[in-house]
Amino acid sequence: VTYAGQAFRLGRYPVHFHMNGNMSLSYIKSSSIHQTFNRAVNIHATNYLTVSNNVIYDVMGGAVFLEDGVETFNTLSYNLLIFVRTSSSLLNEDVTPAAIWVTNPNNIVEHNAVAGGTHFGYWYRLLETPDGPSFAMYPNFCPHRQQFGRFFNNSVHSVGRFGVWLFPEYSPTVSGSCITDNPYQAIIEGLISWKNSRGIEWVMSSTVQITNARVFD
Repeated sequence: VTYAGQAFRLGRYPVHFHMNGNMSLSYIKSSSIHQTFNRAVNIHATNYLTVSNNVIYDVMGGAVFLEDGVETFNTLSYNLLIFVRTSSSLLNEDVTPAAIWVTNPNNIVEHNAVAGGTHFGYWYRLLETPDGPSFAMYPNFCPHRQQFGRFFNNSVHSVGRFGVWLFPEYSPTVSGSCITDNPYQAIIEGLISWKNSRGIEWVMSSTVQITNARVFD
């Protein structure tokens, strides 16, 4: 897929899963998505999707983009993402894009490599409420309280800001309840981050552990 996506237009992406619910039998595998004008793979209110063994290169705006904060149990694995660059319009998240942009922590992100980009490698942007149409559909759902899925053996280098960023906050609970509950331990494991402005940062978060990470240069 090349020269795809309509710049600065919401919903006009090269690959777009739009409010599909359970997609456990669907996948994007062994594909090349490059030189796009509006993201690469957009996952919106869709669960159990697999995005694996793809090469994504020269993308304007966020590359692999989980949209509203209700997307869960998706697997993003063994992808190579190169040169994800800023868009001059659309959402703030596209003006400061991430190669992998996650709005619900309960997804699997493993064995991916990010090489170069204007802003972020992996951004977990976890809010108190969902975004977009999911806001009204899930009134008592809090993305920033959900259990952490898996972040394992991912690498990132040469991005303009953070290799990994958890922002604005993350306080996972066992039940995912929006009210105070027993905390759940989130583990970011096996990260390799180098030649970034900052290797990894989390803000206003609790019960987050970093294990077996290498952050340097």
